Amino acid sequence: MQILSSRRFRHSTVACGALAAALLASPAFAQSTPPAASADVPTGDDAEIVVTAQKRTQTLLQVPSAVLAISGDRLRETGTTNFLQLTQQTPGVIASNQLVGGRTIQTFTIRGIGYDDFRPNGSPSAAVHFDGVYQGSSALIGGQMFDVARVEILKGPQGTLYGRNTTAGAVNVISQKPGTTSEGYAMLDYARFGSVRAEGAVNVPVNDAVAVRVSGVYDRTDGFLTNVGSGRFGGSTPNPAIPANGNPARDDQAAGSTFYAGRALVSVQAGTGTALLLNLHGFDETGGQAQAERTLATGTYAANAPYTFDANVVPRLSKQNYGGSLTLTQDVGDTVEMTVVGGYEHLKQRYTWNDGQPIRQFDIAYRDRLEQGSVEARLQNRVGTTFDWVVGGAYFRDDTTLDSTLDSSDVFRTVFDAAYRQKRSSWAVFGDGTYHLNDALKLGIGLRYTRENSRFLGATVDANPYGTSVAGAALPGIPVAFDNRFEDGRLSGKSSLSYSLSHNAEVYASLGRGFKAGGFDGSTIFSAPEALPFRSENVWAYEGGVKFLPRGGPMQIEASGYYYDYTDLQANSTLEPTPGVFTNIRTNVGKATVYGGELSMTARPVTGLELRLGAALLHSKVTEIRSANAAEAARRLGNPLPNAPAMTLNGSVRYEIPLGERLTLTPLVTGRFVSKYFTELDNYHAIGDYFIGDARIELNVDRRWSIAGYVRNFSDTLYENGAAAASRTVFNVFRGAPRTYGLSLGARF
Repeated sequence: MQILSSRRFRHSTVACGALAAALLASPAFAQSTPPAASADVPTGDDAEIVVTAQKRTQTLLQVPSAVLAISGDRLRETGTTNFLQLTQQTPGVIASNQLVGGRTIQTFTIRGIGYDDFRPNGSPSAAVHFDGVYQGSSALIGGQMFDVARVEILKGPQGTLYGRNTTAGAVNVISQKPGTTSEGYAMLDYARFGSVRAEGAVNVPVNDAVAVRVSGVYDRTDGFLTNVGSGRFGGSTPNPAIPANGNPARDDQAAGSTFYAGRALVSVQAGTGTALLLNLHGFDETGGQAQAERTLATGTYAANAPYTFDANVVPRLSKQNYGGSLTLTQDVGDTVEMTVVGGYEHLKQRYTWNDGQPIRQFDIAYRDRLEQGSVEARLQNRVGTTFDWVVGGAYFRDDTTLDSTLDSSDVFRTVFDAAYRQKRSSWAVFGDGTYHLNDALKLGIGLRYTRENSRFLGATVDANPYGTSVAGAALPGIPVAFDNRFEDGRLSGKSSLSYSLSHNAEVYASLGRGFKAGGFDGSTIFSAPEALPFRSENVWAYEGGVKFLPRGGPMQIEASGYYYDYTDLQANSTLEPTPGVFTNIRTNVGKATVYGGELSMTARPVTGLELRLGAALLHSKVTEIRSANAAEAARRLGNPLPNAPAMTLNGSVRYEIPLGERLTLTPLVTGRFVSKYFTELDNYHAIGDYFIGDARIELNVDRRWSIAGYVRNFSDTLYENGAAAASRTVFNVFRGAPRTYGLSLGARF
């Protein structure tokens, strides 16, 4: 039913951390001046890039797969504060805004494999970890992007060491750790649309064994979207018993919001080879909820002007998170190390959402609560032996409550209430080893077994508050109650062979298998079949590549090629649970293949000048489709996958110019091109086919004080970074920001 497809439209701890960082910092601030480099991420032309992609400290050259490592210095210099901006730094990766959830919910598509579910009970395709703790919901991932030492993007399935939900890859965010030196930094950024961002950190060594680092961020903006209100549809009602439709006043700051977050880290070197790291953190976000722009006119509604929408409600958002983790590192004899990481997260969020029309068809008020806990323990040898190994186990559980109210007063003359709960648990055991066959040749093999259990229960009812409901005829499945379970066990893993051509060059080939857990659709359930579980996704991945990374050399090159065989693809599809009754369900819809190649180059032809270039070519195709609707099946077969552009390019030019002994002037220009792509399997309407360029120039004094000016999207390109709804007659999109300019001040102490 076409109507059913619309269902997809569907503090104090934080303050102390942010305030402490602001009060302890010096009175000067900087967006551009980085903190002192972390111990494990050297900077400068002679730096050797060090990562923990394989859960041990290695150089980038030693990892037999495609990994992007971006230092905190680079993130701050380019003004990267979220994952949408992070994709400017690498080809083959798309980060998308989701339907609801504010700045902290963004999802990844890596090499054509991604995630399109906006509800917090879903399973992302790329596993995101903050300081080693897996974030089980996409609603959590954007809240800790400050005081970052490094971000690693691991491309391709990571089935051994990262396990569940890694069909696309994995993303590791590593925060700056407490050090042995008293130091800190502060930053202040003011930009167009009343945007203000302040970030700071203070590092204090208490004694020889204990160090504390406190960091925080405050970020507010008026936003660039305007709600023009419901116009002639405001004040109307289909029945005198039903309250009139809303008509909010024009609001040029409709997506304005305030975000603040804090983190406190305590490092303890307890002696006898024992180290502890305590991480306490949280965030708070309030304000407007960004809405999609209607780009196509219908017989009733005109298309919206760019950067506007015409909601009959005032979309609002409120999110609060707090959490913590404890990491124990313990020497076991002289040759073995044990690591145990435990984490907990709590999230509460409320937001209102308009369905893209100025009437009450499905205006939704969401109320979600999420708790998750996890622990991972592993033993591994110290690097330097003929056989490097790691064995371990992991446990994860979460509990998500999904309550919502759907106002359909102008269509079905009623209001629906939905109350769902999902509980999940997962355990895994894994082992990974690398055998050095000789000085140049290495063989790697890893396996992981994961067991998944989940339960989804709840009900959707017609509240009929006005006694006027006409929903029964169109939605015969209402009321619906359900209590369903899902259980699965999966074996995943990876094997690789790598050969050192020289001490600067490596060639590798790998075979891997990853999976994304099955589960349940958390959007509004209108019939019992929609609440049934779908199976886990699976992907076989074949990859080969070469790395040439001479330390301090004038040229560094990485190239890779891959082929993915993708089965049990999860997406929405039309099914016929009983003869003659059709419904739109999130399920396993078919198979697909993906193949492509990537190239990254860094050149330093003269002192102070750095050139970076990245390119990705990708081809994806749906090779098998399952649907009870013959037209839908025919429409989807042969299509490219969602969020899979055929080409992405990125590049940058940076030139550090000395101006005497104390001053340096550094201009930086970055750019990214994305070819057209679709956001859903039906391929109704494409987005993309745009270039976004940023520029900044920074004056630095004594490597301590700085002032910078910048322009983002300097060509003022009108572009989209996601879609809320797409069909033959509907195309509602999320706009990227127009040209933005600002000023940064900063200090380091």
